[in-house]
Amino acid sequence: MGAEHARIQSGRRFAWALVLLLAVEFLGMGLFAKGFFPYKKSAGGFAMPADQPKDIGSNRTQPEAQYDRLVLMVIDALRNDFVFGNESQMAYTQQLLRTGKARGFTARAQAPTVTMPRLKALMTGTVPGFLDAVLNIAEGDTSSSLQHQDSLLWQLRENGGKRINMFGDDTWLRLFPGLFANADGTSSFFVADTVEVDNNVTRHVQSEIKQGEWDVTVLHYLGLDHIGHLAGPHSALMGPKQREMDGVVKDIHEIVMAQDRDRMAASGNARPTLMVVLGDHAMNELGNHGGNSQLETSTAFVFIGDNVNAQPLGDNKNALVRLLTDEVAQSNLAPTLALLLGVPIPKESLGVPLPQLLESVPLSQRMHMLQTAATQIYAVVRANEPTALQVSLTEIRAHPHTYMAADCHDQLLIGAQLQCLYMAALAQHSLAANDDAERAYYTFMNAASKHLSQALDGYGLEYMGVGIALLAVATLGLLWLCQHNGAPIVHTKARQLAVSIPAVVMWASQLLAEQSTSLVEEEHQLWYFWVQTLLALRAATSTGTSGMLRSLAQMAVFRLVRAWNQTGQKWAGEPDIRGMLNAPSAAPLLWTLVIAVALLVNFACWALHRHFRRPPGWSRVFRGLLAAACACALAYHMQRAHTQPGTGPARGVFVLTALLVVIGCVVGSGAKTPASAVALDALMGFMPLLLLLTRPHNHALFAFFAAIFALFFSNSSQPSSISSSSTGHPLRPSRALVLQALAHASFFALGNSNSLASVDLSNAYAGVSQYNEVMVGILVFISTWAGPVWWAMAGAALLVLNAGPSRSQLLLRVRALVAGAHLWQALVLLSLSCVATAMRSHLFVWSVFSPRYLYQIAWFAGFYLVCGTAIGFIWLAATMRFSVHSSFVPAMHV
Repeated sequence: MGAEHARIQSGRRFAWALVLLLAVEFLGMGLFAKGFFPYKKSAGGFAMPADQPKDIGSNRTQPEAQYDRLVLMVIDALRNDFVFGNESQMAYTQQLLRTGKARGFTARAQAPTVTMPRLKALMTGTVPGFLDAVLNIAEGDTSSSLQHQDSLLWQLRENGGKRINMFGDDTWLRLFPGLFANADGTSSFFVADTVEVDNNVTRHVQSEIKQGEWDVTVLHYLGLDHIGHLAGPHSALMGPKQREMDGVVKDIHEIVMAQDRDRMAASGNARPTLMVVLGDHAMNELGNHGGNSQLETSTAFVFIGDNVNAQPLGDNKNALVRLLTDEVAQSNLAPTLALLLGVPIPKESLGVPLPQLLESVPLSQRMHMLQTAATQIYAVVRANEPTALQVSLTEIRAHPHTYMAADCHDQLLIGAQLQCLYMAALAQHSLAANDDAERAYYTFMNAASKHLSQALDGYGLEYMGVGIALLAVATLGLLWLCQHNGAPIVHTKARQLAVSIPAVVMWASQLLAEQSTSLVEEEHQLWYFWVQTLLALRAATSTGTSGMLRSLAQMAVFRLVRAWNQTGQKWAGEPDIRGMLNAPSAAPLLWTLVIAVALLVNFACWALHRHFRRPPGWSRVFRGLLAAACACALAYHMQRAHTQPGTGPARGVFVLTALLVVIGCVVGSGAKTPASAVALDALMGFMPLLLLLTRPHNHALFAFFAAIFALFFSNSSQPSSISSSSTGHPLRPSRALVLQALAHASFFALGNSNSLASVDLSNAYAGVSQYNEVMVGILVFISTWAGPVWWAMAGAALLVLNAGPSRSQLLLRVRALVAGAHLWQALVLLSLSCVATAMRSHLFVWSVFSPRYLYQIAWFAGFYLVCGTAIGFIWLAATMRFSVHSSFVPAMHV
């Protein structure tokens, strides 16, 4: 009785210590994230016409507007080759480009390539913060509003007197509340809809553009982006959608041309309408976006208007291909449109006016426009660089040659160098409005824009420092907890390391990998290497032929798993099995594999029930529900392959999964070994849900995971532990260590990476009829972490199967595993926080370290804390309820 009481008290102390340390770690992570992902606040204020500079050459006060009206047609995820490529279905748009009635560019977007930060860049000319990528999915968020920040739309309404309408993605309504005279928003996150979401925009073309009152109309189409998420850029739906968008371009262009003829005939002061067709971001070969790959950042600008005056590109088939490499920055749109429409440039813009769009403007006016743009961006330079001083136009007019002769590159400080370039351009312009002055302005503006775009500031270093300190405290606390709760790091008496050599080297290698941008992008290579290395070590240190052969077989199976999806950054587009299965000609093979996996799940369930001698009645009920759930998942994917899927099959899987978990406990409780039976039935019961939320081409991977898992079973009765192995060999890794590596490797094996682009939103709408942040967030997590979740459940089942007759022994082992896993995560989080702090001015901070930190938050909070610890303890408690002294199962040959 005394021993039992002591065990209970020890368990309680461990639980409270663990909760406290995890709370400290969570707080530290939150504070660091608050400092590392700050909300980028505006400096405040709006540019006003009275603040615009007088022409240094002629004292003209304001450049003249070249256009009266503007149509912005945003096609979400419009990749440049969808417009300029030879396979494009946008025939009318291409004809405008070929005949010189439109001018096209490849617009280079910056990471993160998601809608909200891209719209901010387009409308303000600034570099949005990475936090906008997170706020992008929060429809109720108002903190990201541009209501109090200068923007092109604010200038057009307040200083241009324009009436602005918006139809489409409701992100515009969140960014610009109260700015639109007429608006009709649609949710941007219900990606299962590819038809109505665009019809709701197009229906306003006739009623509002043709017959309504407007000066600026914004249309934001989402269907093409949704098709990409659902089926990729080569989907059979992509061609018709491009033709649909091209038809809208034609309709709007014809309407505004007719209106312009009437307006300009009625008034000699009327100006034409400018139409801009553009994308906010692009998509990769999987149809996703968010990262910084070439495909995701290559979107399109197409300017259509009477004064565009582009050179005809000709009818040659490859005539438009040159536009795929004619690149401009997305942020250049705001200053270009502001100048063309005769309003001040947004105050904090870092963009540079596109010279090609100003070619038709008379030279003297064009030079005044460039002076206006240069003065605006120099004001931003002065706000950020103390060494950039006030410039006197009077002094420059008096001594222009002095400033023109200065060698600006001799300046050591960037602020002084940019001031020198600005003054040289003004001096050249004061002498003559010519090509030399124009080149001088662009030399300054390009240099200033490049510097300011890379000058990443706004970090909350105080929050980051406190966060790192708390993470260090949590790490030391977890180290103490491991040392005193069954998973010692060091044998104090023997003065030697207690953790196996493979564990130490594996953990150290990941910590070192976090220091390199390339290794962060290609982290899957690290885990693939370690899975094969650990399995090879188990084969080499096996005491018998059987163990060696099983490990070699696991290596062979995992080699197939590794080849299934190419991921990462460098080889993401290389040929793989996924690409082969998704080819139209391979459809029969794909669906054969999908059906085979569903049948295999049901056969495995029958074999397990037979082995564990389940009660026949309840066993048949369980297997019937499992078959029905697999059928629903299969029906959902078949519907999705040909049309928009209904919610019925997916919701059927949700309901049946819940029933399977409950009935699995009932069935398992009557088995010969209840704890083992319940653990395995839970794993089987979740399979239909994982299959539902996984792309069909990845279903076979779960069969391979099951094969690797089954090969772990042997006649050995030794437990699986982080710090020990069954043979005692110092190089033999434990099964727990291999399972941990497999969990991380499976994340990448399913096609994920450390880029936001690999998050597959389409899987998050299974059974969802409307956007719900909580529900969609849970489904996104399960879909993205389906592989690790499977291995976590498999590991828990393996733990129970090897539990032995003692409940106290099992609890001690669970404590050791949990403490060890969280110690490892704390080390990774602390290391990554330190690296992110040191690299905060690195060129790739937003494209590499920021998304990696977000993924690490999900690994810690979502996988290890919620799935691995909270749900894991609940599951094990429910499992152990059925067997206090369940007999150990030495082998399972099914």
